[in-house]
Amino acid sequence: MNDEAIYAFNPVPEMPAPLKPPAPARRSWWPWVLGAFALLALLLVIGGALTLVSLADSARDGMHVTIDGDDWSPGLLEGFGGLMAVMGVGIGLVVALFCVLLVVPLTLLLVLLGLALGAAGAVLAVLTVVAVVLSPLWLLLLIVWLVLRRPAPKVTGSPASP
Repeated sequence: MNDEAIYAFNPVPEMPAPLKPPAPARRSWWPWVLGAFALLALLLVIGGALTLVSLADSARDGMHVTIDGDDWSPGLLEGFGGLMAVMGVGIGLVVALFCVLLVVPLTLLLVLLGLALGAAGAVLAVLTVVAVVLSPLWLLLLIVWLVLRRPAPKVTGSPASP
């Protein structure tokens, strides 16, 4: 007896196809956009702070301004408090920029969604009124359909006996 004799009366079973690896999931792009905005804001804040520090240093290095005999010194850039005030304004502007870039588009999307839902509700209301007004015709259309439809084909033969 050989291996082929085992399958003399039954066919050789088919081997299952090898499983394919699942397709990689699509990644959304909006986290990358938000990350890019955050990185840009961080770079702007760091660049602004470095610029202000260099301006403050250059203002102290050998620059002396006298107007009509009165000494003038840059008041806002003078000392640590002024630098923190300017950085606070910069951070406030970055927060305002994020609000404009995120809150305004989201608000517009919500407004458009509300308009779309309102239009869909109006269309649904009109269709409901039309359906209720035309409901007496439904019975007439059902009767016409039952009269004009083709009869189902008859099955000939006797049912199998047990």
